[in-house]
Amino acid sequence: MYETLEGSVLQARIASIHGAVFYDVVLQTGDTVRRLRFQDTFLNPAPEAGEYLQIELILGNVSNVQRIPAP
Repeated sequence: MYETLEGSVLQARIASIHGAVFYDVVLQTGDTVRRLRFQDTFLNPAPEAGEYLQIELILGNVSNVQRIPAP
């Protein structure tokens, strides 16, 4: 299943797991809040609260992340 999410970052946190850097993001998409984790190779520098992101998922796994302009 392929899914694309667009929304505002409510919260972002950096997590180091076995030496790899991940971002834990809380994303507001319309009336829904989603929690996502993706590696820093998808987006650099780290996301910040208030930014808008487009996140593509394949079978629930992040496959692409882009910053987008606020609507």
